[in-house]
Amino acid sequence: MINIADIEPFTIKPRYVCDSRGVFYIGTKTIEGETAEADPLRLSDTIDLVGSGADADGNYYRVIQYRDKLTRQNKTAAIPAADIGTNQGWQRLQAWGITILSGRTKRERLADYLQEQGSKTQYIITQTAGWNNGAYILPSGEIIQPSNQDTKIIYHGDKSQAAAYQQSGSLEQWQAEIAQYAAGNSRLCLALGTAFAAPLLSLLNAEAGGFHLYGDSSDGKTTAARVALSVWGNPSETLMTWQGTGLAFSNTAAARNDGLLVLDEINQAAPRVIGNTVYGIMNGINKAQGAKDGGNRHQSRWRVLLLSTGEKTPDSIMQGLHDTEWNAGQAARLPSIPAFAKHGIYDTLHHHASGAELSEHLQQAAAHYHGTAGCAFIRQINTDTPAKVQERINAFMQTMPELSGQARRVAKRFALAAAALELAAPVTSLAAGVGMAGVKQCFDAWLARTGAGKHEDMRIIKQTGDFMQVNADSLRFIGWNDQQPHTNTNHAGYRKEAATQDGEPQYWIIPAVFESEICQSFETQKVCAVLNEIGWLVKPEKGWKQKKYRKGRFYVLEGIEPPESTNQD
Repeated sequence: MINIADIEPFTIKPRYVCDSRGVFYIGTKTIEGETAEADPLRLSDTIDLVGSGADADGNYYRVIQYRDKLTRQNKTAAIPAADIGTNQGWQRLQAWGITILSGRTKRERLADYLQEQGSKTQYIITQTAGWNNGAYILPSGEIIQPSNQDTKIIYHGDKSQAAAYQQSGSLEQWQAEIAQYAAGNSRLCLALGTAFAAPLLSLLNAEAGGFHLYGDSSDGKTTAARVALSVWGNPSETLMTWQGTGLAFSNTAAARNDGLLVLDEINQAAPRVIGNTVYGIMNGINKAQGAKDGGNRHQSRWRVLLLSTGEKTPDSIMQGLHDTEWNAGQAARLPSIPAFAKHGIYDTLHHHASGAELSEHLQQAAAHYHGTAGCAFIRQINTDTPAKVQERINAFMQTMPELSGQARRVAKRFALAAAALELAAPVTSLAAGVGMAGVKQCFDAWLARTGAGKHEDMRIIKQTGDFMQVNADSLRFIGWNDQQPHTNTNHAGYRKEAATQDGEPQYWIIPAVFESEICQSFETQKVCAVLNEIGWLVKPEKGWKQKKYRKGRFYVLEGIEPPESTNQD
């Protein structure tokens, strides 16, 4: 039995009401000695307080729901607790279309409401797109979450390109107007494979990287880039050019974490920017910055796949710069594939009259049908996905010839693109094996250009060949039997005619010239080992330098050019 004495008497207290009309504060007043409720004071449009949360830096937020006045849709957003009650906080809410009533008292009441009222349900607040606690966050802030997961996540990052990631058209239209044309077209397979592989990087703990398509301006490279971007959003708004700064590219990469980044027209980039950009994007972390209250800010991290295009390769653009170079690590992160197949980038035209006509169709289709395939692909990913992808990667790698370490790194990225495109078959409606065959064709084109993929070795051979072509028959080399004193201050060594088994001349090169003009940035031991392995540099019994009939020691090359089997295109 309830004891009446234990029941607290009803007391009228100030309170808040949030309904479809807005947020109201109902205070109290005294009438003839009795406490009564005051008239409701409207503070703002409807703001439902649905939870609280913190970000990676430990900053707290209130999570709200409101109704967009234009779309009439309910939206969820996070307000930094530090902004509540400030002009910045009110401006943020007003920017979302929420009416905030003016007046000091009203805004003070609303600030108290935002801090103290509503649900305390815990949310994860993140400023990074991509995978987070099993959910995938698009750059638009849309969260794709498994139906059996109840983790609450709010994206509070860069939404400047939110409109670019809105879906347009149906998946069936995208399949019919875009995806079907990848069948039999290797470069389109690589583009789509790269797009679908991007969100798999983190699941497989694979390194970031990318591909660079190069060739003539009219061969369709940008069309391939737009086809890739159509998987996730509007190509016209998500396509970037290389004409930018490293910081801008890093910020964009952070906003597209676990996603695809496309940079078009590499020839627009300053040569010195290219190498730094590749490393900056691929390393996946921004520069350390100090925080206002001491220590450092939380560093943004990301993992993206990059699809780059241009008329030239990065190494050809950077060639000749004395203080920068395209080294083996960069070449492995962004391998260059010739874009030309048969009809520009196309192997087959699918009943179109020309490659230009097919490109026009694909670009127009991508403008109307985009964003559906990526979402459909994410929804089919589950706990079994990494194992399925790895199985397909292994199958691709079994078709590979014996490769050097860096070439194998590149091959694994091709394998990931092929595996992703095969996994996406229910999304693309492409037949099984189409993606694997198309991407393999692109890998073969890359391998044909780079050989076994020993990028540093090929650079050493090339720069040695360049030196010899310029200097071998010049006055820098003195005849072996020339007894006349010479006054050439740019002396490079001696030329000994018909000294090899093939009747070619030998070149005895002064160490200072060999190390500065041939080795350049490479270690001398590395250069000597590479040139000796191909039979170009003579190796004496001890060390690499020889002494014979001349004062000092010399590096000895046999012939002007490397042995025929190692000649590079």
